Amino acid sequence: MKQIIDKIKAELKKDGFNAEKVIALLQELRNYFKDNLKEPGLVKMIRMAYEDIEANGSYTFLFLEEDGGKENLDYLIDLLADHTNKYNREELQDVRNLMEGIVPEEEEEEDTEA
Repeated sequence: MKQIIDKIKAELKKDGFNAEKVIALLQELRNYFKDNLKEPGLVKMIRMAYEDIEANGSYTFLFLEEDGGKENLDYLIDLLADHTNKYNREELQDVRNLMEGIVPEEEEEEDTEA
């Protein structure tokens, strides 16, 4: 898994990263998670990430609002690299909610008050 993650991170460090290569590496990472770990939620997130890149030409799930898609995808990869860390698991759940269009409860309350 570490080798795949290192390859993805190296590709993302390039100025004009190759989307097709990143997609292929994400598919490889998804297969690793699917075959070796009992983490269907993470498998789904990785699939959603590469499908987003396929559809849009870049990663559009912006969890870190001040950064762009490339930085957000890099952050997601960092979280996946240490997915057993309890703080990373919380962040991964937040990213998954974003990917699935689920608005956090506190933001829902703010929207209804406005």
